[in-house]
Amino acid sequence: MTARNFRTRKVLWTVVRYIIIIIALAFFMYPIFWLFTTSIKRDVDIFSIPPKFFLFKPILTNFVHVFKETDIPSQGINSLIAALSNTVLSLFIGTMAAYGISRFKVGGKNLLFWFLSLRMLPPIVVSFPLFMIAAKLKLIDTRFVLPVLYLLLNVPFVVWMMKSFIDEIPEELEESAHIDGCSYFGAIWRIILPIITPGLVATGVLCFIFAWNEFLLAMIFTRATAMTLPVGISGFISVEQIFWGYITASATVAALPPIILALIFQRYMVRGLTFGALKS
Repeated sequence: MTARNFRTRKVLWTVVRYIIIIIALAFFMYPIFWLFTTSIKRDVDIFSIPPKFFLFKPILTNFVHVFKETDIPSQGINSLIAALSNTVLSLFIGTMAAYGISRFKVGGKNLLFWFLSLRMLPPIVVSFPLFMIAAKLKLIDTRFVLPVLYLLLNVPFVVWMMKSFIDEIPEELEESAHIDGCSYFGAIWRIILPIITPGLVATGVLCFIFAWNEFLLAMIFTRATAMTLPVGISGFISVEQIFWGYITASATVAALPPIILALIFQRYMVRGLTFGALKS
């Protein structure tokens, strides 16, 4: 192969690669583009044929109505409380459990799979017995119930993720800390946590996104006081009409926290999601 043919093939491959990237980017960005543009359209523009992607007069009426005339702001606060509190609790409980499984070899080889199988369990399967328990404890429609329920789904995921991170840390580091007088919790705080911070952040972001987006359990266990954003958005769908302007405006607002969180911690997420897959 001559040098000229090699350069030609290299240029062609580069062009093909960029075309694939552009197509993939358009495919994944189009729903976000449609969501935002629909939120700033009038009803006549939303249902126009052919669709108006750019040539329309933008309005903010949908956002004004959502924030002033509905309970979307308070529902957003409920979602934030549920997601943040559950993320903190899940990371603490899951990391401690993962450390015990990794270092003390408890439960045998099948314990981790058992934890993961709990995460794969459909929430609807356990919703009825959990509802009966929550009703007996008078927790229905309280801000306490959702963070606790989400532990059932997020803690197994945290254990599965964090164990792989902790397994990569040499035990000699902790043994040195113990010789210097550190307790187990002291070694975890001073040695383990600083090393697994990228994995902790990545896992925390994923837990937050799950709790923020969760719909089924929130619909079953909340009514009005503790209703979350996804359930509130579904209220714009009625038998007579679907209010697409209000739905897309609310969904645009609901999409911002996960996007902002992912952008802020992007560097940690990339490091965290690859750290556990690398062998030292």
